[in-house]
Formats: sequence, structure tokens, C-alpha cells
Amino acid sequence: MRALGAVIALLLCGQLCAADTGSEATDHAEVSVPKPPEIENGYVQHLIRYQCKPLYRLRTEGDVCGKPKNPVDQVQRIIGGSVDAKGSFPWQAKMVSHHNLTSGATLINEQWLLTTAKNLFLGHTDDAKEKDIAPTLTLYVGKNQLVEVEKVVLHPDYSKVDIGLIKLKQKVPIDDRVMPICLPSKDYAQVGRVGYVSGWGRNSNFKYTDLLKYVMLPVADQDNCVQHYEGSTVPEKKSSKSPVGVQPILNEHTFCAGMSKFQEDTCYGDAGSAFAVHDQEEDTWYAAGILSFDKSCTVAEYGVYVKVPSILAWIQETIAGN
Repeated sequence: MRALGAVIALLLCGQLCAADTGSEATDHAEVSVPKPPEIENGYVQHLIRYQCKPLYRLRTEGDVCGKPKNPVDQVQRIIGGSVDAKGSFPWQAKMVSHHNLTSGATLINEQWLLTTAKNLFLGHTDDAKEKDIAPTLTLYVGKNQLVEVEKVVLHPDYSKVDIGLIKLKQKVPIDDRVMPICLPSKDYAQVGRVGYVSGWGRNSNFKYTDLLKYVMLPVADQDNCVQHYEGSTVPEKKSSKSPVGVQPILNEHTFCAGMSKFQEDTCYGDAGSAFAVHDQEEDTWYAAGILSFDKSCTVAEYGVYVKVPSILAWIQETIAGN
């Protein structure tokens, strides 16, 4: 932003610096106004000049999200998934429970992440409280950058809507490896639409991967998915260690993906990761869903995802209230 009128409005309104992946050039402007206050994610370089940190720019409104430095253009297929290029999935986080079980989480702004309720309950009984769960989580973003968890918030109906939020103690700086994914208000989960899912889950040898991998998957027909799981041998089971059960939750809040002609798919440990879709008109990546049911690597099953538009209002209200 370089127009003086816009910059004056920016300074008077006290807006912040937001992340910018378009250029690493520094954005700054000079205007004759009273000395401005300090700003977040930037600093006052001169009496009336703001200069933002690398990868940030001056802006008037809106957060930057869904703009990876190295977006996925094509998949070089490998059985078991492709290895992430640097910065292709900067919203992907790795969560480790106190029983050393790995699962996924998705960065949705500088201080909040989405994951599943099942992930948050790993190793806990069904009467565990949110305040008891938070201290047991270890969370990494970017290139194994450890971040501290302040609190977790479970969806009020998490037995049907397998989702939860994680708040960090501090905001994470945006860089090439760390950037939120955007949250859509419209439904991108149309049958046949392709999305990308990244994760740190297990491979075909049932070992956790040391490399962030990803797969490209199509959205599946919901009726076929429901029929498939109605005849599934996956046991219906709820226990004190798994209060939301192991059977996939299929309802108006979910969609299915996978079961394509390729032998790649998600696996145990990938839950909590985003089904990321690229809106080509906006050149922006959105989280159409969050993986809830991460099935066995060697069994042909659909992956089941919670629709983000279905929970968007709850996400916004929860963040605003915390």
C-alpha cells in the first residue's frame, strides 16, 4: 500500500502489519501526522514511517492466509504420498500426546489451530476436562518449531462434530514455513473436486514419517461413502480412552474423500489435517474440511472430513470470546 490517503487512514486507525507472500520488499510510507503508536509485527523506523518485518506488509483490513510460497502445482506420485516441498503446506502442524501419539493440527490464524476432538482426547478418559488436556499436548509448527499451548476448546457437540480448537500462548511469526490456511464460507466439497491433504501420520509399515507428506484426493459421493461404512467391519466402539468412538462420524457436517484409482491416501496420525483446496480465481488456499477419520494405511477406506463452513460460526465466536 503506497497511496498516501490509504496510509494516513491506516495510521490513524491503528491497523497492524499483515503477512505478505507476494514480495520480500519492505513496505513503508511517510506522511505528516502525529507520532503514531507502536504496531504489532512491525516497528516505527522514523517519526512518521512504519516499516514491516520481512514477509509482512501494511494493510487496512483482512488477514493474509492461504498463500504458500511454494504451492503444489503437480504431484510426483510416490506410493505412500509425496514429500512436501519447502513451504507448500505452511498451515500444517504436528501434535504429540503425552502417550507419544502423533496427530495433525491446522493453523487458521497466528494463534489458533483446528484439530479433531479425538486427537485431543488421545490418552485421556471421557471425563477429561479441557483444562486437563491442554498441558499434555506438545505442538510443532513450521520446521519443528515448538509452540506452547494455552488452552483447548472442544466443540459443544463433539460426539457428532469431531472438532476442537487449540489456542497458543503466543502468536507465531509468519514466515516461509508458517502461515495460516483460509477458512471458507462457501462449500468447496463438491463431488470430484480435488484437494490436498498433508500430514505426519504413519506409513504402510505403520511407522510415523519423519518427513511431511501429502496426497491429492477427490471428494467422494456421500451416498457411496455411507453405504460403504454401513457394511464395514470397523468395530463400533466407544470406550473411556476413545469417547467419540472409532467408527467414522457421517452426517450433515461431514464429507468423504479418497478411494481413487491411485494407491495413496491418508493413514493413522493424519487426522486434524486440512483438506486444502485451491481457489484459482482468488489464488488462495482454503481448508474445505478437517480430516476426522484417519483409517488404516493398508485398507481401502474413505477418509471422512468435518466441513469447515458448517463450523465456521462456532470457530469465529470461540476465537472472539477467548
